[in-house]
Amino acid sequence: MKQKIMTYLPLALLTIVAIASLSFSEMERAALRCTDVVISIEKNASHSDFVTDDDVYEMMGANRNMLIGRELSEFNLSEVESSIENNPSILECETYFTINGELYVKVRQRTPIMRVVSQNDDFYIDEFGVEMPLSEHASARVIVVSGEINEPYQANKNIFSSDESKLLQDMFGLTNKIRNDEMFLPLVEQIYVTQNQELILGSKIGPARIEFGSIDGCDEKLKHLKAFFNAEKVRENWQQYKSLSLKYKNQIVCTKK
Repeated sequence: MKQKIMTYLPLALLTIVAIASLSFSEMERAALRCTDVVISIEKNASHSDFVTDDDVYEMMGANRNMLIGRELSEFNLSEVESSIENNPSILECETYFTINGELYVKVRQRTPIMRVVSQNDDFYIDEFGVEMPLSEHASARVIVVSGEINEPYQANKNIFSSDESKLLQDMFGLTNKIRNDEMFLPLVEQIYVTQNQELILGSKIGPARIEFGSIDGCDEKLKHLKAFFNAEKVRENWQQYKSLSLKYKNQIVCTKK
């Protein structure tokens, strides 16, 4: 029995020392004060800075001078992160203290892929289908969707969470097909929705107006459009065309100037 006690005694003493050291470290850390605040805002894929350091401080409810000197125990980093992530332009936030008491706030912005100009509002939709506001600091160069769109802006709403957003879901899908294609990305700059829910693409090169028709058969229409623009005869003379239509199955109807 005595031998067993002697065997486990060093382990017990080591555990007690570890717990004491940890408790002391936590007490020592709690007594530390914030020595600096470092805000890092990661650029999004569109290279647009929608928020600034001042915006982040406003989300935190305090400026830099108010934070420096406060004891670390006064900070609730989970609440800080939540308050920042509540901003509809922010995708995620990470906060932590260094051993020297520096508070790091790392912010990742949302990346818009389309801008919606509806009858009621003007807003972006990001790469995950989440609505986000315009910014007073920057404007993203993305495809603009306008026309007969009545859906109002709702901060942080995912358009795929409601069947009422079917039109925006379709526009999101078409926009992604355009932006992921090396030919269409520099070509198409706008999608206009008519009263009949048909689509008109605004082109920067060649025919300025492309009548796309309904979203039905989208992939096939884009396939025909690519074949049209890849045709050598078309590339040599495309400035002669005023518009073209994809509305009719398996054909492209061109209108000359």
